[in-house]
Amino acid sequence: MKRVLVAGATGYLGRYVVKELKQAGYYVKVLVRSPAKLKQEGAFSSPAIYEFIDDIAVGDVSKAETIQGICADIDYVFSSVGITRQKGHLTFMDVDYQGNLHLLKEAEHSKVQRFMYINAHATENCPSALIKAKQLFVDKLNRSYVPHIIINPTGYFSDMTELFTMAQKGRVFLFGKGESKMNPIHGADLAEYCVASFSKEEISLDVGGPHVYTYRQMAELSIMAANPNSKITSVPLWLVKSIFPFLRISNKRQYELLQFFFYVMTHDVIADTYGNTDLQTYFENMNA
Repeated sequence: MKRVLVAGATGYLGRYVVKELKQAGYYVKVLVRSPAKLKQEGAFSSPAIYEFIDDIAVGDVSKAETIQGICADIDYVFSSVGITRQKGHLTFMDVDYQGNLHLLKEAEHSKVQRFMYINAHATENCPSALIKAKQLFVDKLNRSYVPHIIINPTGYFSDMTELFTMAQKGRVFLFGKGESKMNPIHGADLAEYCVASFSKEEISLDVGGPHVYTYRQMAELSIMAANPNSKITSVPLWLVKSIFPFLRISNKRQYELLQFFFYVMTHDVIADTYGNTDLQTYFENMNA
C-alpha cells in the first residue's frame, strides 16, 4: 500500500483527491493547518473527508520549521497548495512558491517516489503575480531529482461559481463579449485523473472537463439555473484596462487578482477533455 501525503487537503480539489485516494486503496496522510475543517463539508459542496484519512499532520507550508520530517514515511506527495486571494500578510510568493518549495525540500530529503503538483493550464504568458509564483515553483520542481508529475487543469467548476452568484443577484458581468473559451473540470473528475496519473513520472499533463464553453455560454447556463430573469452585461475591454494603472497604485493585491482573471477570461483555455460532469448539472445542483 503506497502512502500519500496530501497538502492542500481542505481545499476544493484536495478534498476530492483525499476521497479518491482512499477509495483507490492508498494510505492517506494529510497536512493541514486546521484539523477541525476535515470534519466539515468544504466550499462548493466538496466533501467532508475525515473518514477517508489515515493520519493527520498539523503544519503550515509557509513556515518550514512546522513541516520538518513530514515526508519521512511517505511514498508520494500531492500538492494543490496555493491561494486564490492574498489575505493577511501572506502573498502568492509566500504560499504558491515558497510554501511548495518547503514541501519539495522535505520530499527530497525523504527521497519520495513521486511529487505531484497542481499548476494551471495555458497561463505561461499571464502577467499575474499568482502565475509567476506558480511558474517559479515549477522551474524548481523541474530541476529537482524527485520524480514529478505536473497537472495543468484549465479551471475548476468552483471558479465558475462566481457566475452563478452574479446570476442570483440579477446581473452577470463579462469582460468583453465573453467569446473566449474554456473547458473547466469538476473536482471529482480532476481528482480521478490525478490519482490515475501517479503511475507516470517526469511529465506535465494538461486536462480540462468534457465540454468546451464560451464565457457567455457559461453565463447563460448560470442564469438558467439561478435566476432566469438575470441579465448579461458586457464590460468593454478598454474600460477594464483603463482601471489597471489606478488599481495598481491604490490596491496592489486587487490589481494582481484582476490581472489573473482578466487574462483567463480573455484567452482560450482549452485542454484534452476528461470526466463526465457537465457545468449545467453543477449549476443545477447548486440551486437544489
